[in-house]
Amino acid sequence: MSLVFNEASHRYRLDGKPVSGVTTILGGGIPKPALIWWAPGVVAKFVTDPDNAGKVSELLAGDRDQSIKFLQLLPNKERDSAAERGTEVHDLAEKLATTGEVDAPEDLVGFIEGYLDFLDRWQITPVLVEVVLANREHWYSGKVDLLATSPLLMSQADIDAGKLIQIDLKTSKGVYMETALQTAAYARAEFYMDGGKEVPMPEVIKNFVGHVTPMDREGINARYEGSPLGTSLYPLATSPAEIDEHFQQFLHAKAVHEDAKARGKQKLEPINPPTEMEVAA
Repeated sequence: MSLVFNEASHRYRLDGKPVSGVTTILGGGIPKPALIWWAPGVVAKFVTDPDNAGKVSELLAGDRDQSIKFLQLLPNKERDSAAERGTEVHDLAEKLATTGEVDAPEDLVGFIEGYLDFLDRWQITPVLVEVVLANREHWYSGKVDLLATSPLLMSQADIDAGKLIQIDLKTSKGVYMETALQTAAYARAEFYMDGGKEVPMPEVIKNFVGHVTPMDREGINARYEGSPLGTSLYPLATSPAEIDEHFQQFLHAKAVHEDAKARGKQKLEPINPPTEMEVAA
């Protein structure tokens, strides 16, 4: 099989060689200044939460190095927890889209109800769900969430009938325009995998991001406070030309990512001062 995705390591291999995923490329190619404030904010919220007073006292009384390590890892734990929830929601959404039914854990029922309501309201008909894809020319890979059709999202039914839109699903606190570059890269893949075979990528005419939040906020973390209930749809690219524009921006980010990786492998060597003979000459 030419393209293989390892779920455990979340890494791709194309033609037997490692190939970077789209989200990895964007993570290394686009600065994220908000994370500079987010990470210490996680620690600040933890130590000022009255419910954590006992744990904070324990940390202050314990081994200093171990306490520092515990606090340093808090942002990673929150990030990983959110990522695990996002993966679960994606898996359940895939099952729902392909089978029409799903048995969701109690804490994720609100997400799935919101997603199901979204599919009904926008008359979404899934065509490709959670398929891996790649582009050999620009050497990248990824996994698209949803390629679908929807009569309500086709502005020119006579032209766009039967053509596909892409919807990327996010379960994070908010959605951002960087996703436009991610979806453009997926839309401009050369092929996707189907049963171990390469299939040419179909034409995608519009890109959207679907922000999946719980339908019922009761018992839900304040993380989603202020977000619309259920799944909200945001346009990213409304034409193939706009997708092409975003794809060029993705390629710029890819170049920055690759340059940063190359510079990270370079080792600087000091130069020697000139000898007295060289100075005299």
